[in-house]
Amino acid sequence: MLTSVHRPDKLNKPTLGPRKRGLPQTLMAFFVVMTCEPWPANSEGIPEEPLPLPSSDTSIIRLPIRFHMIRTTLNKGPVTMDMWLSPRDIHQTLLPEINRIWKPAGIEWYAEQVVEQEPEERADLHDTLQEISRANRTTKNRTHLIKSLVTPKYRHPVFHNVYFVPFVGSTTQGFATFGGPVSILNPDGGNQCFVGVWTDKPSGGKKPPQKFPLIEKGSFRIGSIARTVSHELGHNLLLSHPERTTQTQFHRLMGGKKHGYRLIDSEIVSARKTATGRINTINHWIAAQQTERQP
Repeated sequence: MLTSVHRPDKLNKPTLGPRKRGLPQTLMAFFVVMTCEPWPANSEGIPEEPLPLPSSDTSIIRLPIRFHMIRTTLNKGPVTMDMWLSPRDIHQTLLPEINRIWKPAGIEWYAEQVVEQEPEERADLHDTLQEISRANRTTKNRTHLIKSLVTPKYRHPVFHNVYFVPFVGSTTQGFATFGGPVSILNPDGGNQCFVGVWTDKPSGGKKPPQKFPLIEKGSFRIGSIARTVSHELGHNLLLSHPERTTQTQFHRLMGGKKHGYRLIDSEIVSARKTATGRINTINHWIAAQQTERQP
């Protein structure tokens, strides 16, 4: 059930708070809007022209994301886990941090829209929610259960889709529906990932789930929603987890030993190649949509 859609023109409109010393409010507003300005699109959300391909190894690659907020409630022990995230959180806090993390790769993400939806009513919905709340990373049908909460028709066919759900299972924070080093078969990678806004991973499942912080300042401690989204987008771009037994570089976004926020050189090259493939896929889709609408 669709509850609301937040398009970029409304999502990007800032609400000005108290004036910060040394920075006029007018400049603050201009900066907030312009840093996340989407590629021009028509009333149906279809870009008016192809997305630009990178002209060099240092060109910025801009990729669109359709964010989905699944509004439902799960109970685990004494904790009631809801969808506490807001569209403003996505625009003003998560996206700037995601782009900070991906800046070394020259990849910039922007919100095509934010879709708020509730799971479709069905006879087994209550049982499904209970199974998700009891699941952990080894539960075989965990990802299938979580994906059953979304309505497929709201998924964008070629843009990246990031789904926020209350909980994705014990000791885990997110998953991507496509990942790993298979770029020969899938040159544009995958375009779906799921992230929980509650987690018990920091305690190893020993404590009840807690609201996962939107971001964390400084070095890695427990992670954040923004880092998890960035990590799962890495899987969409065909980056895999480092092999712990042979790993020599640490504090990395893609995990392994000693988690962090770093993208190593080989990951940057690979991610940019897949991101370019995604732009080609998007542009083919744009051309097909435009052809269908010609008189």
